[in-house]
Amino acid sequence: MAEDLGEHHFNTDEFARTITYNGTDIPALVDFGMNSDGDNARTARIIVKASDVAAPAYRDTVVISGTSWRVFRDPDTEVAVKGDGQVWELSLIRDERPVW
Repeated sequence: MAEDLGEHHFNTDEFARTITYNGTDIPALVDFGMNSDGDNARTARIIVKASDVAAPAYRDTVVISGTSWRVFRDPDTEVAVKGDGQVWELSLIRDERPVW
């Protein structure tokens, strides 16, 4: 994953945008999917540098453009975080509802 991402990818003047991760502003690559602009998305994916987020965890808080999200764990795979030591790929969800 990291070998495909150069430092310029995390430049907020180019590809990245500033997000707030657990209260700290950091650059991230944000993907809301092909058919969403972010305002209507329920899920998203971010890629952050491991040097910015040392130990991401399920239910961490992420704020993107004023909207709160949580790190999401896929119930089928139980995976919340993927990474290679250089970058983390995190799935996010907003408006999460409890399952009874």
